[in-house]
Amino acid sequence: MARNVPIEDRLVLTGEITLPSVDAIHARLLEMAAQPVVEIDCSGVTETDLSLIQLILAARTSAMRSGRTLVLARPADGALREALQRGGFIAVAADGPNPDRPNAEQAFWTQAASAS
Repeated sequence: MARNVPIEDRLVLTGEITLPSVDAIHARLLEMAAQPVVEIDCSGVTETDLSLIQLILAARTSAMRSGRTLVLARPADGALREALQRGGFIAVAADGPNPDRPNAEQAFWTQAASAS
């Protein structure tokens, strides 16, 4: 289901997002902190490490604590999904919990979320 998230509430990430580049993303998220809903589009990320995952999780926690919402524009795929699997954040098909029935934390990364 498509969401009508205003462009100013959307953060589009592209290219290589690793430790040296997360400070700029963190700064942008701080600028967006007053928005009721922030949507992050990671579909253009070509390489990443745990620093992006950690930043998104921290931003999500901060948003929830202040009554705001942080969502992914679409389920994690490509480089982000590979990093999530390597880090144990989401199950690989033959690993642990059934990847077709993820727990709440895995669902954040693997299922389309509603911002409403």
